[in-house]
Amino acid sequence: MSVKCTVFVDFFVQPDMIDQWKDAHRPVWHSCANEPECLLFDVFHDPFDSDMTRKLGGHFRLVEVWNGSRSWFDTVQLSKPYYKTLWPKSEPTWRKPMFIEYMEREGEGFCLSAGLFVGLKTYEDVS
Repeated sequence: MSVKCTVFVDFFVQPDMIDQWKDAHRPVWHSCANEPECLLFDVFHDPFDSDMTRKLGGHFRLVEVWNGSRSWFDTVQLSKPYYKTLWPKSEPTWRKPMFIEYMEREGEGFCLSAGLFVGLKTYEDVS
């Protein structure tokens, strides 16, 4: 596979259910990161996410880069059994529907600094 599919998955979690959401997702994050086609998997959090009246802090974005096309991701990756057990645990924690965006790398403008990895925890560190 030469196409690299980048997937952005946004979740908007009820503030008092963030720990429950993370507990539901951690095993899936680990499973995804161990898939041979997974080139990158990372989790981002917007601590200042708000509904314009109060700070909520429940916006999470998963960034995934896969060695495959969008079609492959939709038909092969998303059919893995660990997703079927995830959704019943995750969905009750949402304050609004999650959404997925797909992008393909342009191949220019890439920069990576070794400093990016300082202080990061791997799945082995938190498992």
